[in-house]
Amino acid sequence: MRRKKIAVFISALYEDMVRQTVEGLLSDAGEDMKILFFTGFADNHTSQNYDRYQDYDIGDFAVYLLANLNEYDALVSFDTYMTGTQVEPINQLKKAAPCPVVTLGTVREGTWSIVNDQNVSFAEIIEHLYSVHKCRDFVHIAGPRERSFCTERINIFRNTLKAHGIPYEEERIYYGTLRPECGFEIVDKILKDYSGRDGRQLPDAIVCVNDYTAIGIIQALESRGFHVPEDVIVTGYDDILRAQFNEPSITTSAQPFFRVGQTGMEMLKQILRGEKVDEVTAVPGTLCLRQSCGCEPFGVHRKDTIREKYIRTVTNLESLALSNTNLILGSAMGKNIEDIYREIEEGCLRETKFKDAILCLIHGWEQKREIVDQNTLQNESFDVVCGMFHGKPVRRESLPKGQLLPEEMMNDGVPYFIYPVHHLQYFLGYFIINPVLKEMEQLHIKSWLVSISTVLVSWFFRKQLKDTAEELEILYQTDMLTGLYNRRGYYRYFESYYQECVREKKELAVFLIDMNGMKTINDQYGHAEGDFCLRTIAEAMQESTVHEEICVRTGGDEFVVLAKNYTPEKEKKLNAGIRTAISRKLQEAGKAYQFTVSIGCFRQVPQGNASVQSEAERYARKADQAMYREKQGVAGTCDSGTAVY
Repeated sequence: MRRKKIAVFISALYEDMVRQTVEGLLSDAGEDMKILFFTGFADNHTSQNYDRYQDYDIGDFAVYLLANLNEYDALVSFDTYMTGTQVEPINQLKKAAPCPVVTLGTVREGTWSIVNDQNVSFAEIIEHLYSVHKCRDFVHIAGPRERSFCTERINIFRNTLKAHGIPYEEERIYYGTLRPECGFEIVDKILKDYSGRDGRQLPDAIVCVNDYTAIGIIQALESRGFHVPEDVIVTGYDDILRAQFNEPSITTSAQPFFRVGQTGMEMLKQILRGEKVDEVTAVPGTLCLRQSCGCEPFGVHRKDTIREKYIRTVTNLESLALSNTNLILGSAMGKNIEDIYREIEEGCLRETKFKDAILCLIHGWEQKREIVDQNTLQNESFDVVCGMFHGKPVRRESLPKGQLLPEEMMNDGVPYFIYPVHHLQYFLGYFIINPVLKEMEQLHIKSWLVSISTVLVSWFFRKQLKDTAEELEILYQTDMLTGLYNRRGYYRYFESYYQECVREKKELAVFLIDMNGMKTINDQYGHAEGDFCLRTIAEAMQESTVHEEICVRTGGDEFVVLAKNYTPEKEKKLNAGIRTAISRKLQEAGKAYQFTVSIGCFRQVPQGNASVQSEAERYARKADQAMYREKQGVAGTCDSGTAVY
């Protein structure tokens, strides 16, 4: 039986609400479904982070473009934790999807939606503060206006106050970022606004859009000398784990994330069977009364549970910190990309607690690819470069176009999570992960994956720098007209050849070659022909040198050959070879002119009792003298007794 192939779009997997929703989805999924989760990290929770990290979110969003929805039987999307910049692009993918779409956490037109019944549960918090704690002066800390659930909770706040005849003007709404960091700025605004209100410093209750905001508000209040709930009641929403263990613990509403995920899977099965399903299903939350409103006494904390959670978190953090360190050190020492892959592979299971983890890179990942739409990915292929599968190193292979997982992973019933690997906006590939959901924290895993992308890009940059340095070094010591080494090349290689001949007591030879009649050819035929002659000499030298000789153009029409372990026979053969090659090349080119060269050689076993620089100059000077003797038609011998031609 063919498994139904389901794509799931989520973000921030290791946040409590997302993890619970995923667990709910999987709890009701059967063996007849193959579920692939496409997940990023949702960076833009604060305006500061948005300004700093928006390029990161561009690269992060590419993971949702990987899924070709034409190949899936259904799409499930948990929109609640998507960043503001991702909500509309995700919505466009849903609208274009050719398969059924189920949205979790919010209502989306054209999809089946399962939501928390916040009309009841968020109002229930305010009703509790009004009836039990006799609160009459409320303010609300909202989230960004572009987030639909934030707008809905503002409306619920206003409607609930209106129902009790309590003022609900705009001044009672303060806008935050959904993260604790916004608490200090908001508390300062509240204190400033209340400074002129009949001597009061704070309202009766501060109703926050979520638990993270409530945590930040409480921290800010305590830093200013106020106490919760004695001076002001603070409530949250969502019931994240941190809200339960905060000091004070936070009164909130437990969103039914597990039940939302479970209901979403139940609904999806009905849709795939062709059954009629309501477009919107609301699942009620649970009111959690704790210390921040005064309903739970202090000292009730489950200390053993907190301690266990803390120890597990610290242990995992230490493991991932070790993995990051190993990645950085390993990449610094790695000689090639295979060394980097091996370091990543070794860390995949040892420190992450993943059951399986496989890195796939897009062809040409080094080229800074920015993925902006699904069309960009249609003709792309991916390579499995490293990772662990079933406790063993994965088989490296190129995946067929359009296939995201190796065949054995596609054919099993395991749900896999696909994380983007990118450097800011530039997409490199993805990780296929089979995680243990309760073992890691969001920021820890994010740090690990960011380290991997940084290590890959850093290695490539180092390789580029090394290649560029080598190219510059070649250019630095290369004559651009002939392609031979220039004078710098002569001095660079002279030292190594000189030292070798000293050690082995072999003769070191320096030839100096000078073109005869260069001025006449330039004057009669033009400088282009003069350049042709120079290139002809260079080609003749390269053609005639077969014993690791170094060919050099020192400038103008002068050339040098540096040779080690030379003999009189090799010297004669080289001289004759250069002259013969020049004559042949001129004839083959059909030139109307001929030219010759004068060659002088100095050959001697170096003693090693002088500086290399002075010896390089002495050998060149002696060869030059021998060349001029030939040019003047004076036959003789060089200092070593070698004949000069």
